[in-house]
Amino acid sequence: MKQLFKFLCVTSSLWLASCYEDKSNYDYHEINDIEIVSSLYVYTTPPEGMTREILIEPTITQTMTSGSENLAYEWKRRVDGLSWSVVGHEATYRLVVTSNDTQDIYLRFAVTDTDQDIITYEEIVVRPIFAFNQCWFVLQNENDQAVLGSVDGEGAVRVVTHDIYKQETGRSFSGKPTGLGLHPFMRLNNLLTDPGNPIYAILLGVFTDTEPYILNGSTLENFKWNYQRLLYEKRIKGDATFAPWSMIGCRNNLSIVDDGKLWMAFCDSFGLCYTAKLDPALGGEFDYQAALLGYGVRTLAPSNVIYDSRGNRFLFHQMTDAFSMGLNDRQAIANGNGDRDNLYTEDRYNAGGTLVSLATMSEEAKVSSAFDPDHLPGDIRMDYMGLMNSQLTYNATLAVGHNSSNELLVYEFNQDALSSPSVGDLSFCNAYWNIRAKGDVSALQAGELPVASSLFFNRIFFYAAGNKVYRVDMSFSEQIPTVSLVYEYPDADSKITHMKFKSDCYDIIENGTNKEIQRHLGLIVEDAGGNACLVELLLTVAGEIERDRQTDQPIIYTFDGDFKHVVDFTFSFRETI
Repeated sequence: MKQLFKFLCVTSSLWLASCYEDKSNYDYHEINDIEIVSSLYVYTTPPEGMTREILIEPTITQTMTSGSENLAYEWKRRVDGLSWSVVGHEATYRLVVTSNDTQDIYLRFAVTDTDQDIITYEEIVVRPIFAFNQCWFVLQNENDQAVLGSVDGEGAVRVVTHDIYKQETGRSFSGKPTGLGLHPFMRLNNLLTDPGNPIYAILLGVFTDTEPYILNGSTLENFKWNYQRLLYEKRIKGDATFAPWSMIGCRNNLSIVDDGKLWMAFCDSFGLCYTAKLDPALGGEFDYQAALLGYGVRTLAPSNVIYDSRGNRFLFHQMTDAFSMGLNDRQAIANGNGDRDNLYTEDRYNAGGTLVSLATMSEEAKVSSAFDPDHLPGDIRMDYMGLMNSQLTYNATLAVGHNSSNELLVYEFNQDALSSPSVGDLSFCNAYWNIRAKGDVSALQAGELPVASSLFFNRIFFYAAGNKVYRVDMSFSEQIPTVSLVYEYPDADSKITHMKFKSDCYDIIENGTNKEIQRHLGLIVEDAGGNACLVELLLTVAGEIERDRQTDQPIIYTFDGDFKHVVDFTFSFRETI
């Protein structure tokens, strides 16, 4: 039992001389010690338009009484990084969870002894439990019908489902599948008013020839915004057409290529994509085809290097100062229910940005280039653009193509230079290699070369030919790049049709530990009948397969979900779990 002492100090003129007489005049009374014990509370995010209730019922004990007549209660819920809102005054609290709740929910419970005016506090965290927070989604074509499968979890034992969409929602997709898109960082709360507590939703795009589905990646229910809402100009014009070629999201932006046109949205919470136009010096408007794009991760200003297949060239795109300058406009548009759409069409700050010539940028910055980005070889076929670490000093955008002689043409762009073109003498078009391919070159001749890279590796990328995976190592810049066999699928008649890292730049953190998903390489392997499995390789920093420390066996996982005719696959993840 605690006791509270009140000292009655006796003073005199001798105090300054450090003389003190203890007369033992103490007054004290007992403290009612209140203890709050809470349980572990979790929730699952409900579908769009629905809610769930969680009863928060902590145990309260007192040392001086067993009743509760002397107690008063107050519940607060954190609404942003600094603000709390009072939500209840009972001994228990019914927490209402909506489809927008995807992060930890912080509650503060205060119990006051009204007799002694003593307050005891307890902070309670209600944590979300997400399905698919480490999940490969596999898009299949079954009789011209889109079917979404999944390989959920990590390690050797996972949940493999042939048709996860039907299992979770009871529905099926309409139309023939064309591809997948992923944006793991669709911000739901305002970046400026609450910068330190981001709340993200995962957008999963499932694209067919009849419908571009935009799903919540945690529930597989329709997201609150559909495709036309993201590509807002289509909504304004009543344009129901769609042809999504790619959808890629990072913390800085969301990029969507629709029928060759680049659309981009800022990392705010409004989800408004604007179109990128050509520099007037290049003809202006939309005389380009963004066949591939490599997104930048360095700056707040979203940027891309794109391959323009119509002009057979690389172009650079950056949304510069429109993030802050146009923020109020975008908020008014998003909240205006159509009343402020004129702000979108006027686009006072050129929010979509401009596609410019990299060669002209180099000339104006007076920096050299390792290749001419305006004039690529006429027989080139571009296969891939992605991210790569370069010389352990900067992030690079990597572009890989091949020519009619079965050579790999490899281009490197320095993202540090592109993010700050006025600083230093860094080259934008930094390096170029011409590499003789190894393996079954029929993949090159057919124009289908699976390629993958990530920031985990220093000037290393991977490609698949037949049933084999090869590593291309360009880390020794003064030497000829090496091409080495990394993995061979046991069935020689099978073919690796798709290849991706779990992430090329981000990671998952669990209990303070990084999972290093940038070195987990996923493969789709199909036999002659279209039957497919997913193979996952864990790679070392040198690009070799990691071996188990105890068994010395290579760490290779194979998952058979009765997948058929895989069109695309992607890894969906939540950054913190």
